[in-house]
Amino acid sequence: MVDNSLLADDYEQLINWLHERALSPWKIDQLQLELLQRLNKLGFQIYRMHIGMPMLHPLYSIGAYYWKQGEGSSTSSYGRSAWHQDAWLKSPIKPMYEAGESEHRYYLVTPEFEDFPMLVELETEGVTEYFVQIAGFTDRTIPIDRQEGVALTWSTIAPGGFLEEQIRFLSKLRLPLSALIKSLAQSKFTGDILDTYLGGYSGSRVLSGKIKRGDVEPIEAVILFCDLRGSSLLANTYSPSEFLELLNQYYEVTAGAVVDQDGELLRFIGDASLAIFPIEKFESEADACQRALMASEQALFRCEQLNRQRDIAGEPSIRFGIGLHKGEVLYGNIGIPSRLEFTVIGEAANEAARIEELCKTIGKPVLASKTFSECLDIDWVSHGQCSLKNIASKMEVFSPNKKH
Repeated sequence: MVDNSLLADDYEQLINWLHERALSPWKIDQLQLELLQRLNKLGFQIYRMHIGMPMLHPLYSIGAYYWKQGEGSSTSSYGRSAWHQDAWLKSPIKPMYEAGESEHRYYLVTPEFEDFPMLVELETEGVTEYFVQIAGFTDRTIPIDRQEGVALTWSTIAPGGFLEEQIRFLSKLRLPLSALIKSLAQSKFTGDILDTYLGGYSGSRVLSGKIKRGDVEPIEAVILFCDLRGSSLLANTYSPSEFLELLNQYYEVTAGAVVDQDGELLRFIGDASLAIFPIEKFESEADACQRALMASEQALFRCEQLNRQRDIAGEPSIRFGIGLHKGEVLYGNIGIPSRLEFTVIGEAANEAARIEELCKTIGKPVLASKTFSECLDIDWVSHGQCSLKNIASKMEVFSPNKKH
């Protein structure tokens, strides 16, 4: 039984706690868990809570955090067509959003809840009331994922639902809690954007304070350089939009394979890409080299599958070369004060690009330096000492034996 006379004091204590924690480096799911622990100690008997909001992400438009009794916390994301999906069309949030409401109580003993499959399911699990709150979303005539705001839902298993005093408590909590959630979400979105544009390894360094021009350090890394073959002819064959679609297909099979092997994509240079596999990120030099070679082989395999589809459609095949090298590079910020790039520079990076150029003349899709090949105990085919453009010394290059 809730002592309603104490809830006012409890609210002030909770708000003070939220303000104190707002200065700490915590995450939304941590906030959600600790908040629910506190509320349930006050007798709210919350069975499930949901936090949803638009997100700035190249793939997703809505992010959601869930907590459910007996299951704990989970997250999910919805694509950019969320506005037209059943998750929204059949959501109990949709009608109150469109009606311009900030709060709505669904009693799971009245016919109203039967219009929503999720509420029907919650009712079978013992939920008695579903309370929805919205903050922000100033224009309810446009999709929810095209503006700023936070949606909160609270489900209780208390007999008869939430008490009136508990609803007033949650109503007072709506705006300060939403503001804190939005602040925490902004930090997460910043990390997501940095991961997308810089990669997780580089993005984490930027977030940790490596943001000044000249913030560079020498690292040992495996370097992978990939370049599209016949790009000028392809660009002249297709319209700009069609060529862009081709480039995206090419990057999906090549750069996608690098990401799948935990490599770090540093740059897209027109129709080429530069990636590294930092040695410190892997168990050993051999592990980093193995990952880079696997990425190369996966890229070739995926491209073969893609080219079968392109051949059926009467489209020319996509071809590329990959150069693999290992050595020391300078890793960090270069550029001008108002525009920096987080990348690698150094002789090893240049050599990797020059090794890739030999793929065309030697006729192999993947070539590696001796320093790279020596790290892997597999069958290599030597192509002898080769001259590299703008590199003083010749270098022996190898291709992996197809039997490997």
